[in-house]
Amino acid sequence: MSRTYKKLLLVLLVLYSISLLVQHFFPVENKSYKYEVAETLEWEGSALPFSYLDFGPSNGQSVVLMIPDPFIPIQKFERFSQTISDSRRVIIPLFPSENSEGELITHSPEARADILHRFLEKKGIDQVDLIGHGFGNAVAIQMLEKNMRRSIRSYSMISAIGVQEFHFLGYHVLNQPIYTILYPVGWLVDHGLPLAHWKKHIPIDLEGARFLNKMDQRAFRDILSSVKLPVHILHSEKDRQISVNTAREHHRLIPQSSIVINEGDHSAIHDKAVTWARSYNEFLSNVDAKTTPGPGEISAERIELAKQDFNFGDVPPVAGWAFFMLVLLLTIVTLISEDLGCIGAGLLAAGNVITIWAAFLVIFVGILVADSGIYWLGRIFGRPIIQKAPFKWLISRKDIDWTAMLFKNNGFKIILGSRFLPGTRFPTYFSAGVLQTAFPTFFIYFLISILIWTPLVLGTSIIVGQQMLDYLQIYQEYAIHIFFTLVIVLYFGFKLLVPLSTKKGRKELAVYLIRLKQRVIGK
Repeated sequence: MSRTYKKLLLVLLVLYSISLLVQHFFPVENKSYKYEVAETLEWEGSALPFSYLDFGPSNGQSVVLMIPDPFIPIQKFERFSQTISDSRRVIIPLFPSENSEGELITHSPEARADILHRFLEKKGIDQVDLIGHGFGNAVAIQMLEKNMRRSIRSYSMISAIGVQEFHFLGYHVLNQPIYTILYPVGWLVDHGLPLAHWKKHIPIDLEGARFLNKMDQRAFRDILSSVKLPVHILHSEKDRQISVNTAREHHRLIPQSSIVINEGDHSAIHDKAVTWARSYNEFLSNVDAKTTPGPGEISAERIELAKQDFNFGDVPPVAGWAFFMLVLLLTIVTLISEDLGCIGAGLLAAGNVITIWAAFLVIFVGILVADSGIYWLGRIFGRPIIQKAPFKWLISRKDIDWTAMLFKNNGFKIILGSRFLPGTRFPTYFSAGVLQTAFPTFFIYFLISILIWTPLVLGTSIIVGQQMLDYLQIYQEYAIHIFFTLVIVLYFGFKLLVPLSTKKGRKELAVYLIRLKQRVIGK
């Protein structure tokens, strides 16, 4: 290890040690909120410390149970709650992450719904007006499902998540792998970077990531379609976290529902608290007066509209932060494996998650940047760099010598051919740099090869992906396995079938199989 690496490692170790000492001796004190009340519940055979915010008179005419979005600071709900608590008691639960023995508990919406059921039983609360905000609606919908409708008088969906088609990538099988990696990535950033209390500044909320990882929206459509309670839907037109199209689809599914769409974004629960509280109070007044539409008062048109099948063509491609996140992920995957990145982009385009042009441009630019970088590595640093990690893991001196010899005689044919022969790209582009090939000339041939190869792989992935996504909707229980199997088949298909299209590739495969047979027989 060189002196530079040793010094850098020493500095990181010192900073990390200081960070650990600061966190140990100066921990952040968790102070109680102004309206917080602490309880202890019996749940799954152990004591569970549970607390909640309690607004308004304890003997109010009704109890409003508001389940907050876990990604929104709890203080953001105070103004709204205080505004509607003049004559109503408002309870906002604060879900614990551990039981009294310090053991982590599940963050699934089902578990949280069960915890709330135990809480209501202990407090002797027989009936509530339920509000779900944002992702908190995943818990609220589970409460509706768990035979608790007899204790729920009305349901209000505020900036609500719900049906999966308008959430993030629109498919559980596509969303779940991303949610699965959020927690380990967040944990590594939180504990691996040498900065005290870094978790206060990272964009990944660890508890929220655990919640997302356990959330399954596939049944939400059927649950909401069967709701017979009075339902009020409030949403912001410019909500970037949860599309306003979600609210409109909920309104279509629930024919007795009312809907109000206001200006603002996902923080409107705080920024426009008075306006939203007024709308909610009007809805509750109608519930009190029993003037909300009953089963016999809903128009035939609304009932027929609710029965219609959902049309995936109505889902627009992702935009905003979701699109940015997808571009970032596809870029990272493309830098690691161009074939895998192209397959992933094709599957996303097949599901109308992103447009075909967006998929092409992201992959095209990613390949352009990555492979041009390989050329400049060879040109600037030359052969010595392949003796150092991680380059020595990707390429050997033998590969460079062999490719350089071929490149001198058939340089530009090799550039075009390497695009269709996985495993030869790195040596080819690196050799082009080592041999000081004129970059403009290299770039033109390289560009032509990408313009041929990218639409070919992308188009195949889209054609196959469209058919497979239809199957994923039918066999949802096996969706995650089908998805990864599809990616693996496509990946190795391109790795195998493309080389077999050439005489040289078929010859190399035959030699490989003969050697493999000899090894097996030899054992």
